[in-house]
Amino acid sequence: MYDQMKSSMKPMMDMAEINKKTAEKLITLQSQYVSEFVNSSLSQMKSLSEIKDPKAAIEAQISYMKEIEAKASDVAQQEISALSEAKAQLSLLMEKTLEEMGESDYLAEVQKMMQTYKKQ
Repeated sequence: MYDQMKSSMKPMMDMAEINKKTAEKLITLQSQYVSEFVNSSLSQMKSLSEIKDPKAAIEAQISYMKEIEAKASDVAQQEISALSEAKAQLSLLMEKTLEEMGESDYLAEVQKMMQTYKKQ
């Protein structure tokens, strides 16, 4: 009975694992981005404090903002990729589970389980 219950819960456990791995990847990407952003902001502030020419300071700031924008775009692309990959994995898992349910007489299996529980 335990094996039967474990087997029936496997798709849900697989879904939870996919979601967990995706969340971990997204958290890692965001943590790295925030860390790099803070470090580059401090470095930029230091660089700006050493520049005497206003035009050079503006150019340095524009360059910095372009770098930040590119990095944010890259992180967003990686996040979209991770989410798309998770969606594909979850779709395949659902298809496989539904196919397996179609191959077995699911209602008969559920009725058997319910009768087993009633006897206990």
